[in-house]
Amino acid sequence: KEAFSLFDKDGDGQITTKELGTVMRSLGQNPSESELQDMINEVDADNNGTIDFPEFLTMMAGKM
Repeated sequence: KEAFSLFDKDGDGQITTKELGTVMRSLGQNPSESELQDMINEVDADNNGTIDFPEFLTMMAGKM
């Protein structure tokens, strides 16, 4: 949950492409807007264009 909060900058319970991009850049990555959208689309189960906490858990489980 703490990791999710690092991504969810405005605390609205959703991670947007903008928030994901900010974190990725802080980790030394430089993804394009379309790459960020692809990352979100991979785990966006409800197709709302953002990542919520359950979707975030899915994404993190896939990275382990």
